[in-house]
Amino acid sequence: MIILGLNVYHPDSAACIIKDNKLIFAIEEERINRLKHYSGLPLKSITECLIKAKVDFKDIDFISINTNPRANRFEKIKFVINNFDLNFLKKKIIEKKQKKDFVYELEKYFSSKNLIKKVFFVEHHEAHVASAVFSSEFKNSANLSIDAFGDFVSTTMGFSKNKKIHIENKIFFPHSLGVFYEAFTQHLGFKNYGDEYKLMGLSGYGKPTEINKIKKIINIEKNGKFKLNLNYFRHHKNTIAFNWFNGIPKTDKLFSNLVNKVLDSFDNTSLDSELIRNYASSIQYVYEEIYFNLLNNLYKKYKIENLTLSGGCAQNSLANGKITKETNFKQVYIPPNPGDGGGALGSAFQLNYVKNNLKPEFYSKVYLGSNFSNDEISKVIKKYEKDLNKLKVQISLKNNFDDVVINTVDKLISKKVIGWFQDQSEFGPRALGNRSIICDPRGDEIKDLINKKIKKRENFRPFAPSVLIGEVHNWFDLQKVDEPYMSRVFPIKNEKKYLIPAVVHCDGTGRLQTVEKLNNKKFFALIEKFFKITGVPILLNTSFNENEPIVNSPNDAIECFLRTDMDVLVMENFILEKFI
Repeated sequence: MIILGLNVYHPDSAACIIKDNKLIFAIEEERINRLKHYSGLPLKSITECLIKAKVDFKDIDFISINTNPRANRFEKIKFVINNFDLNFLKKKIIEKKQKKDFVYELEKYFSSKNLIKKVFFVEHHEAHVASAVFSSEFKNSANLSIDAFGDFVSTTMGFSKNKKIHIENKIFFPHSLGVFYEAFTQHLGFKNYGDEYKLMGLSGYGKPTEINKIKKIINIEKNGKFKLNLNYFRHHKNTIAFNWFNGIPKTDKLFSNLVNKVLDSFDNTSLDSELIRNYASSIQYVYEEIYFNLLNNLYKKYKIENLTLSGGCAQNSLANGKITKETNFKQVYIPPNPGDGGGALGSAFQLNYVKNNLKPEFYSKVYLGSNFSNDEISKVIKKYEKDLNKLKVQISLKNNFDDVVINTVDKLISKKVIGWFQDQSEFGPRALGNRSIICDPRGDEIKDLINKKIKKRENFRPFAPSVLIGEVHNWFDLQKVDEPYMSRVFPIKNEKKYLIPAVVHCDGTGRLQTVEKLNNKKFFALIEKFFKITGVPILLNTSFNENEPIVNSPNDAIECFLRTDMDVLVMENFILEKFI
């Protein structure tokens, strides 16, 4: 049986393919078309899925999609009756029609007929939960999915037993912890869709002095739930505009003008301002209070020590790192792509379970995307020959990967900034060693250099430490050793901080990635060699990009290499180094 899983007309549109119970390939459309958080129909991703699975579109048995337009009808009708707004109703009808029309678009593009008979709709949050449940090692778990909205829901709570998902509680539109955090992200001056991680990074520089003001915006309830004070929001009214179709998603201003009566204004305020940093800290503090309130009530209800997290809010790695301290959960699993892109995978997992009562192979792998041979890379290098010559780039091809590792480690120790491009690309928002920019973490100056000359972003933004799994306890204060997807932030041991200043955030923490040989042989070999020479089992790891989606192809990698101050580019066995 062949299943095509999709996230369409929603941010981070994506496709994946399961063939005979094996997960073959998964990719977000942005990686191919280079439009960040692209929210249209992922036609290029679908095409790549077919190529990698070696099938034709007509061979697909089922198409799963991570939305169900019929879900939560009663709540939708009740909201419209209680808040009757003809324009709001028309907008929702149009959105529903656009999501259903994807079938006709696919029929037209792939010259197919009667596709609707193959389509399986999975409710948005059910797909989120499935992406975590079916890829975790847990037999039983408590499950929390939390984001802005999907199918009129922002949050679901429940449990799974023997991989069967039970969603027992929901928080409906217009109340949303995701909207709460996004609204404040906008208010502090981060206007682009998906900028919440900037607020999270800035929070470490401030103190939670503005909690009382922020709590006027949201009410925390004893049962674990919460409600927004809707007087200060616009998303539930027809006056707000969303652009989530066929392009880069944009969200209109979420706060109403009334918010200025309770909050300070930050128009044209520098991010160095103590007040803006204190607001960031306070917002994160209140977010975590609500988050742990949800989780503690979830544990109280089910008494299961295993937790799966999914949805866009599961990317708040700072809060995630505190779960085992602030709750009774002992084991936490967050899939590598917990957001909307991962919903494509979740919908396919759930469909596979329903149709076959089968769990796909354990999804321990995150490297599900595109890969390129040395021959393919060689052809791309020749295409850029003139541009490379202008920068006096020296190109060498190593005979084996051991030579690549030795040469790369020498350049790391020489304080070079290196683009590292190997094997299949990662599926998800994090670069985990196959499409990464890497550096020696021992130099304090390297952080500012990368932010300014490579990433071209705010100077407060931190970088992640990738560490050999066997050395984690020697460098980090944490209970659980395995953290392969950079999903949680942990404190770095005080006596080690001065050794790796480039990956220590201002609050003494790091967003950890554990690296083991089984999951990434090449990246493990590189860090292991670096460890043997320096005594430090850690590399600075950040995504290979520059204000764009993470690079996917050799073309993307070379173009980023050429337009930034990156020193070295390593692609498979090729090493390119600038000498100007």
